[in-house]
Amino acid sequence: MTDHNVFVFGSFTEDETKSLQSSPNENSVQLLFGTLDAETLRSVGFNNIPTEITKKPQPSKLVKKDSTKEVVYKNGSVHDLNSPSFSNGIKEHKQKDEEPNESVVPGSLDKSIQVEALEVKDTKCRIISPSVIPYTTATELLPRGLINSGNLCFLNATLQALLACSPFVNLLQELRTRKIPEIGNPTLHAFVEFISGFDMPPGRRSKKEDEFVLETGKPLRPVMFESVLNNFSPDMPNSFSGRPRQEDAQEFLSFVMHQMHDELLKFEGQISVVNGGKVSLVSSVSDEDDESWETVGPKNKTAITRKQSFIPSKLSEIFGGQLRSVVKARGNKASATIEPFLLLHLNICPEPVHTIEDALHLFSAPETLEGYRASSAGKAELVSASKSVRILELPEIIILHLMRFSYGSQGSTKLLKPVYFPLHLILNRELLVSPTTKGRKYELVATITHHGREPSKGHYTCDILHSSGKWLRYDDASVIDIPTNKVLHDQAYVLFYKQQ
Repeated sequence: MTDHNVFVFGSFTEDETKSLQSSPNENSVQLLFGTLDAETLRSVGFNNIPTEITKKPQPSKLVKKDSTKEVVYKNGSVHDLNSPSFSNGIKEHKQKDEEPNESVVPGSLDKSIQVEALEVKDTKCRIISPSVIPYTTATELLPRGLINSGNLCFLNATLQALLACSPFVNLLQELRTRKIPEIGNPTLHAFVEFISGFDMPPGRRSKKEDEFVLETGKPLRPVMFESVLNNFSPDMPNSFSGRPRQEDAQEFLSFVMHQMHDELLKFEGQISVVNGGKVSLVSSVSDEDDESWETVGPKNKTAITRKQSFIPSKLSEIFGGQLRSVVKARGNKASATIEPFLLLHLNICPEPVHTIEDALHLFSAPETLEGYRASSAGKAELVSASKSVRILELPEIIILHLMRFSYGSQGSTKLLKPVYFPLHLILNRELLVSPTTKGRKYELVATITHHGREPSKGHYTCDILHSSGKWLRYDDASVIDIPTNKVLHDQAYVLFYKQQ
């Protein structure tokens, strides 16, 4: 090997310093400042590495911080909150009248994206010391809070809930390996840039005997979603900072998912850009082009089945299912329609509904159709009719929207009715078209909760199931672990269940 000089800059341990004070080789100069391991140095062409310097760097010491009571944002501003639903006994990092430390993910979207992190913090919550670390694609993510620059908690809670869905994270990690232009793909581009800030640095998966140690990164300002917010609420002059009103998290979730579905289809070349670049989840087709056939259902009853035209995407493969609705009218053959869904909207208003299982039972129960006209003897006439809906195809992630908000001529109102939900959900066979349908068991992975009495005000938080099995509560920039009983409250707004 030819003579060479080695210059490595950075911080180094006491043992490494002692090794540097020893005499170097005769024909080489070695100035090593840092904690690079032998494999890293050899990968760039240096083979004569002293054994004293090849050991792994020691982790930073934990620095204990003062604690303070918890705060949440009300309409974008900070205030103290003493509600039992938020209290969990975990000490918080004290921040006196200052904005949380934050970082913005680099704009580069290739494999050399680097992540900046924070100093280490104790009290069961370890924050990573400042460093710049190349990422390696993985589904385990570094928990990070999100900065609320004013009425953006609906955005923050929605994004954190989606990151709790591992199949969705896998999709984003796959998209990171491809170049996605921002023009024409603002939602995909934003999510790919967003996910790049959550890589877990190597060796940081923390476990201290049987004690759970939470590692979190520096709070992130999700500025990459500014163009998405502009599309969601074009009436806002400044969609990212200083928003004058709160938004509905479920409406934003539905908007984002439909946008991603459209952009994925266009990006994959499965459809051509039509109608000004917008493509609906269900394509519009004429009656002549629509597919219909006669099917035999339970008890050998036949029905004319009509299936709406639908092009699946990689997103709909995760969140998408199919519903089969059947209309029965007196004197007519039953008519069935198959249509796709990304969320199930559940009516919780009726008095018998007290649990999520009650709401699902009501969802599949037959309902009477008022003013239904059926063709008979060549003319349309009013007849008695009923409609029932069941799930034909189950999604990998099922999203349940509890319809707490109502909007009318008198304004908007919120239903504060308590509705309970389980950690493990088994879908009743009566909800399904086929009683033998597999995959009826689901596990809760995330919840979105709206706090407050008015839809246009209040605050959103998100609880997610961490890969460790612990539950974390995301309250904008704050990330804390919480006991299970704090997750299973009675005011959830959106529930995310993963198929087992």
